[in-house]
Amino acid sequence: MYLRFVTPLVHPYSRVESGFFRASWYVQRNDCPDWIRQELADQFDWFGEHLPLPGRIARHFKRRDTIWGICWFDPAAREAVSRARYCAWLLEEGGLPVRTITTSRQREVIWRDAHQIVTKPCADLPKAFP
Repeated sequence: MYLRFVTPLVHPYSRVESGFFRASWYVQRNDCPDWIRQELADQFDWFGEHLPLPGRIARHFKRRDTIWGICWFDPAAREAVSRARYCAWLLEEGGLPVRTITTSRQREVIWRDAHQIVTKPCADLPKAFP
């Protein structure tokens, strides 16, 4: 089962609920305590050092629209998932709701590593916010 930490903010390209990395700008632009900003920066530094950036987040085609992927954590990546939960809590403390969605279905995979997968969004994607 793969998991995502999503917000009610919609990603402009994939048109699905944005994950916490993408939505972290929210705390920078709103009246959020400095300790939350610093904690998020520290956690993002850890992710930058230990979680590889996806080598591919989209599929581009000559004759049709680009497919923008969405990232999911592999639950076996326990340290990354634990830190993601903490980041989600920090964002909520900063005023942005974050929910966890899961899927056990292998979707069309665009990219994968030991910690995460990038998949094509599909119609039956679980939604956390109405």
